[in-house]
Amino acid sequence: MLNITYNSNKITYLKLLILLLTICSCQTTKFATDESKRFSVKFLDEYIVNKDFQFQNAEYGGISGVDFRNDKNIVLVNDSPVNPIIYEAEFIIDNLKIDKLVFKNTIQLNDIESDFYTKESLDMESIRYFQDGFLISTEGNITKEKSPQIFKTSLAGEFEKKYNLPEYFQTGGENKPRHNGVFEGLSVDKSSKGFWFANELPLAKDGPKPKLINTNSPIRLSYFDLKTEQVTKQFAMDLDRVTKIPLLPFYLNGLTEILAIDEHRLLILERAYSAGHKSKGNNVKLFLVDVSKATDTKSISELKSQKNEISYAEKTLVFDFKSIKNKLTNGIIDNIEGLCFGPKLPNGNSTLILISDNNFNRFGKQLNQIILLEIKL
Repeated sequence: MLNITYNSNKITYLKLLILLLTICSCQTTKFATDESKRFSVKFLDEYIVNKDFQFQNAEYGGISGVDFRNDKNIVLVNDSPVNPIIYEAEFIIDNLKIDKLVFKNTIQLNDIESDFYTKESLDMESIRYFQDGFLISTEGNITKEKSPQIFKTSLAGEFEKKYNLPEYFQTGGENKPRHNGVFEGLSVDKSSKGFWFANELPLAKDGPKPKLINTNSPIRLSYFDLKTEQVTKQFAMDLDRVTKIPLLPFYLNGLTEILAIDEHRLLILERAYSAGHKSKGNNVKLFLVDVSKATDTKSISELKSQKNEISYAEKTLVFDFKSIKNKLTNGIIDNIEGLCFGPKLPNGNSTLILISDNNFNRFGKQLNQIILLEIKL
């Protein structure tokens, strides 16, 4: 309950009351349509990795990206700049439940000789199996003028190449990324001719960060073509506002992962957080996004200046994680940042594997949470 103390300043009280009513009444997402209903999502299981778990002398935590291969193996990355690690594990489902997670190997990138690993600031947020290796995104360190990157490694973690990206994703330009708000989403397309990537928060001059009231907060869904070796198309998507009123002065909402379904459609994961609710401050939603009617924005240096001339990607809510909180440990929906397709089920439906970043429990008690969903495409 929000406690408002009434005093003689009636105007201030009325303004605050009107603001709260506005916040509570604003609608930010489209609800189910005939299109989104075909993407029915069902909760299957939850699995918690112990907070004290270590493997090969490395603390498990800070997991921000996950991907799955048909041979039952998953790969995960943490977002530790001090000790960036790729984990490999066997992921086994039995009777629609997560039977076990068996860790097999770690690749510690700081132990690999590479000028790229030495000079760049690694803050890995997403990983995909890609061309006999790994495709990885890193947010860099904007405050230290270290630009975000997307790079490729071998299966042993050896650096192979980085990809040239538009200037507005670099730290030196007029329009530049926000610190800790860059490449959270990464997905190889179905044809393997390229990959999609997305920033977590709007670039500095594209729009404001989401607030408690409706804003125009666009992020860029970009497609990198491997043949031309450049971004060949890009579309803007508006982030939702924050819906949970914070009890302490901090809140955010941003994109944390993407999954390409076909040429025009992607699954998008958004995670909002409102401080002061202890371990229950997160609000996580899964959207279906269609870019087929959206404006190509790759040549627009600042989206804010042309917001009235841009058609945004269509975005529809398909799953709100608060609907399953009573099925989760202590009713907690944690800081979900990783998303990938998992193994096929006997009925032919796909699974989705989602993982949480526990921030190494620096800000309070969090879970190393893995959630398994069934999705009918």
